[in-house]
Amino acid sequence: MKTKEEYYDLIMKNRELASDPQVLKCTCPNTLCDWHGKCGECVALHRYHCDHLPFCLQPIINEKIKSLAGVVEKSVVKKDDDPIPMEYRQYVKDRNKQNDQ
Repeated sequence: MKTKEEYYDLIMKNRELASDPQVLKCTCPNTLCDWHGKCGECVALHRYHCDHLPFCLQPIINEKIKSLAGVVEKSVVKKDDDPIPMEYRQYVKDRNKQNDQ
């Protein structure tokens, strides 16, 4: 267990990290997504729908699952990066432009 001082140091480090734009930069390649760069909203919506993990969290979880799968002598197969076709995302953007006119 951490001491109070170790915990305090961790919080100070996290505050420093949270003020760094590079740390907060959205890593999702789906730049047409309405929630690109709005990571808090994105994660909340993924939690609400319980459909799949946001793209940015998948590598973290995949590494954990690979380790666990190895222990039980199973393998992990990579799925497609994005189940939503890019043309669907573009369609939403185009419709938004039409509605704004």
